[in-house]
Amino acid sequence: MKMTPHGAIVTGAGTGIGRAIALRLAREGKRVALLDVNLDAAQEAAAAIRQAGGAAEALRCDVSAEPQVQEAIGAALARFPDTDTLVNAVGVTSPPGMPFTANTEADWDRVFAVNVKSAFFTSKAIAPILMKRGNGRIINIGSIAGLIAARPMPPYSVTKMAMLTLTRVMARDLAEYGVTVNAVCPGFVWTELWSDDMGRLLSAAAPAGQPQSTRDIFEGRVKELVPMRRAQTADDIAAAVAFLASEEACNITGQSINVDGGVTI
Repeated sequence: MKMTPHGAIVTGAGTGIGRAIALRLAREGKRVALLDVNLDAAQEAAAAIRQAGGAAEALRCDVSAEPQVQEAIGAALARFPDTDTLVNAVGVTSPPGMPFTANTEADWDRVFAVNVKSAFFTSKAIAPILMKRGNGRIINIGSIAGLIAARPMPPYSVTKMAMLTLTRVMARDLAEYGVTVNAVCPGFVWTELWSDDMGRLLSAAAPAGQPQSTRDIFEGRVKELVPMRRAQTADDIAAAVAFLASEEACNITGQSINVDGGVTI
C-alpha cells in the first residue's frame, strides 16, 4: 500500500478501534500523534508503536472542548510538522432509550459533543494546513448505527448519521484543495465500547430470559444480524482506514465504507 511517510493524528487512539488504527498507520510508515482523554492508554499505545520501531506521541485531549483540541493539534503539528492525515475515531454512547423519550438532554449534549462536534473541532484546526499543502486525508469513524434505527441508543445512532453528513459537507469544501474526506462505518466489533457501554444498553433492552452477559448478547446479535455470521475486528476497520489514507484512494472523497459483514445490504 503506497502511503506518504508523513504524520497522522488519531483521536480516541488509546483503546479499541482508535488504537488499532494508530498501530496500523504506524506500520504503514506514518508518525502518529495519539489523542485521548485517557493519557495512560494513549501512552501505552504510543509505547507499542515505538517498540515496533515507529514514531509516536501521546497527548491528552478532551475532544469535546475546542480549546483543548486546538492545543493538542498544535502540539501534534509541532511534533510532526508534515502531518497530512487526521482520523476522528473517538466515540461514546449514552444510557438506553427504549423509548427514545427516556434519554435526557444531558445524554444528547454529551454524545453530540464527542461524536460530532469533536470531528468539526479537529478538522477545523487542521484543514487550513492541508488546504495550503494541497493534499491530505480526513477519515471519520462512523457506525452502521448511523444507517439504521438503533432503538437502544438514539443519541449514538443520530450522531453517527450526523457524522456522515459532516463528512460529505467537508469533502465538498475541501475537494478543490486536493484533500479527501471519507468515513468508515464499523459493524459489530468487540471493543471496550461494546463491553462497557453498548453491551449494557442492549442488556437493559433484552427480553426476560435472554442471556445477559455482554459477550453473549454480542455473539447473539452477530448471528442474528450479520449475513456473513462473523464479527468484524478493530483491525478490519484499521485496514479500511489505511486504504483511504493511501495514495491509491486519492480520488475517493465524500464516501462511506461499511465494514459490517453485510449488515447494511
